[in-house]
Formats: sequence, structure tokens, C-alpha cells
Amino acid sequence: SDLQTVIGLFAIAMSIQIAFNLPPKGGGTAYRPPGRSWLVGGGTIIGWASAIFGIGGGSLAVPFLLWRNLPAQQAVGTSAACGLPIAIAGALSFMWFGHGHADLPAWSIGYVYLPGVLGIALTSMASARIGVRLAHRLSPTLLKRLFAALLLVIGINFLL
Repeated sequence: SDLQTVIGLFAIAMSIQIAFNLPPKGGGTAYRPPGRSWLVGGGTIIGWASAIFGIGGGSLAVPFLLWRNLPAQQAVGTSAACGLPIAIAGALSFMWFGHGHADLPAWSIGYVYLPGVLGIALTSMASARIGVRLAHRLSPTLLKRLFAALLLVIGINFLL
């Protein structure tokens, strides 16, 4: 779809910007806290895109925070903290809108498949500790480049 292409191209563009440390238009080097309208607008778009495309909010929140010149470790940490409310809101919405559909497999609540939730949640919680340690051991430059590589893969996946 056209929207999928736009998101894919956006992810690739963000990966290039982050990997090569290209300053955003109007950007500086000092952290610029987003105002209320930026937070509401950014949060709405990030939450919507996360639910529509089934991607973690971090793939959009981290570039947004880096664009505001938040240090890489803080951008990743803040994005991780935002992941829980985004996931809860998305899951509750998919449960609500999928409630009562006949073609869903056993162990589903609406469009949420409970064995999948359990498997992903358990492995994510175990892996999160490793990720936190790794994020603090890596240089901000390497962390940004690794995130840029992830965004590149996500973008290409959307285009294919």
C-alpha cells in the first residue's frame, strides 16, 4: 500500500540520518525538550503507526527523541519506558475491536493470541536486561549506528 511505502521510506531516511549523524533541519546540538503539541502529535502518530503496522513504538520514538538531540542511551531508555503504555493501549484496542469474531483461533481474546503474548513477553523480559547492559557499554555512536541498521532493515521490509 502507499502508506506502507511511506513508512518504509521514512524508516530508511531516518536510518541514513542517524547512521551518518546528519543534523535535522533547524537542529542544533543541545537537547530541545518537545512542547506539549509535539508530544501529543508525536505520541499520536507513533501509537497509531505502531498499532497499524505491528512495530514497536521504539522504532519511531527513538528517531523522534534523537531528532530532539536527546542522548542515544536516554532516547533508547525513554522509548523502552513508552513501550509498555503503547503496547497496553494497542492490545486493549485489538481485544475490543476483535471481540466476537468467529474465525479467531482458540486462546484468543479478540485479535490478541494469548500464547503469542506469553512467549513474546517472557523472551522480551529476559532479553531486556541484556539489552540494557549492552546499551550502557556501547558508545553512543555505535548504539546510534546499530539502531540505524535496525531501522534500515525495518524500512526495507516495509518496501518488500
